[in-house]
Amino acid sequence: MMNESIASVPTIDPIASWFSALGSGTRSALFAAPHGEVPQKYVEEVLTKGHKLALSWFSEPIDSESFRLPEAVADYVDGVLAALQRWWIGLSNERRLQWANVENGPVPNGLLTSYPGSFEFVPGDDVVYADPQVIDFIAVAAA
Repeated sequence: MMNESIASVPTIDPIASWFSALGSGTRSALFAAPHGEVPQKYVEEVLTKGHKLALSWFSEPIDSESFRLPEAVADYVDGVLAALQRWWIGLSNERRLQWANVENGPVPNGLLTSYPGSFEFVPGDDVVYADPQVIDFIAVAAA
């Protein structure tokens, strides 16, 4: 019989941890082409954080001269991208413009109900902020 307290402890997804730990520019570059070649200026960060947070996906020797994400990792990024694209397409043009103006500021109360359901808000003092992954996607989508 499984101990219920152990069963209720959530597990940490190493790919999700790795992706959310990346810098904004790196995430934006990966959103632009998850299965493509990673631009050279982002390879070091991808690998360094990959070795720290998602070792099982970044454990093999990698040629950093022409680097692509491991297939499962690229599929994860592509899945995040697809979920955000579905959300973005479902917004009215007015809502898209409002979201594009949020940038790194607090999310206005009027936008709280149009937030993508698979992402948590980042709490602040009496305000909430959008997950940085959402903000990075918006920057790419609104460009």
